[in-house]
Amino acid sequence: MISRRASAVEASGIRKMFELVASMEDPINLSIGQAHFDPPEAVKQAAIEAVEENFSRYTVTQGLPELNERTLDRLAEQYGYQGRHSIITLGVSGGLQLGFMGLLDPGDEILIPDPYFVMYPVLAGMCSGVPVYYDMYPGTPLTEQALEQGISERTRAILINSPSNPTGRTLTAEELDAVGRVAERHDLTVISDEIYDAFVYDGPHVSAVGHVDEQRLLLLGGWSKTYGMAGWRLGYAAGSAELIDAMRRMQQFSFVCAPSIVQRAGLAALDVDMSAQISAYRGKRDMIVEGLGDLYEIASPGGSFYMFPELPGGLETDVFMQRCLERRVLVVPGKAMSRRATHFRLSFAATDDVLQRGITELRAIAEEARAT
Repeated sequence: MISRRASAVEASGIRKMFELVASMEDPINLSIGQAHFDPPEAVKQAAIEAVEENFSRYTVTQGLPELNERTLDRLAEQYGYQGRHSIITLGVSGGLQLGFMGLLDPGDEILIPDPYFVMYPVLAGMCSGVPVYYDMYPGTPLTEQALEQGISERTRAILINSPSNPTGRTLTAEELDAVGRVAERHDLTVISDEIYDAFVYDGPHVSAVGHVDEQRLLLLGGWSKTYGMAGWRLGYAAGSAELIDAMRRMQQFSFVCAPSIVQRAGLAALDVDMSAQISAYRGKRDMIVEGLGDLYEIASPGGSFYMFPELPGGLETDVFMQRCLERRVLVVPGKAMSRRATHFRLSFAATDDVLQRGITELRAIAEEARAT
């Protein structure tokens, strides 16, 4: 008999899009959650050399010492991070799972943004925790008061995600200061998912570092998005000695370690300049906003490669999605990533040709909705 824990987990709405892609001829795929470019040549070559050198045995559980050291050095250089405790994880997803397991006992609560990455509430439930939501819809400021409304005696952590999946929203220094004050007042851990930190378009990335006490901060990031390495599964977690040691012990008895070959590739990636790719994605964002902004309510995303437009013309989600499928356009319904069903997620991690085709079809859908 299947456990209650497993039975409670439904298939991701995003994964359903992957299945649709395989069954459709020439789809306009604006649902994808990974950069459309390939890993840099230097990164691929480092992986090839690791294979040829038979670098195929386990590494230590926490990952290659030199990879941890360089990751922490980069965090110190970029954001002033002072901590020296980290672990290499199987993508940020692996870091999230270990972090949740390390912080939540049955019945403990964790504050999660709404809209959210689909894994957040599911993972809380898998760890026997309880997700409690705070409003992060475009245009809603994140304040101490908003967070305080969700806090109870069972609250153990606040999860933040900036730049955001699915909205592309970036938190300001003032908003992060508010998070830090609430965490200190209630003795909470802040889990900061910063996997999209390279994809910031209107100024430098504002990390939680410097705004949240480092002893309360679990900082998550990785290589998947920045270097086109989503399937390679490589991330990191940096935090207090106590929490990182707990995560190391749990990784020892679950994932064991991140793939050795990929860790070598991750070292090479740290020397690669990805500014040209990021600049191109800024142009893609602008193309979508300019192409759809007169027909859709869109908050221009400050980061990541997603935006979260409102459904056009009062259409319900199911009707809108059906019209998208009729035009071979794949997007993610907002209700897969929120308790509300008023928006949809659009990814601009695609070629300009695909984006332009998507703009054409989405404009037609909105114009039809207006006319009825």
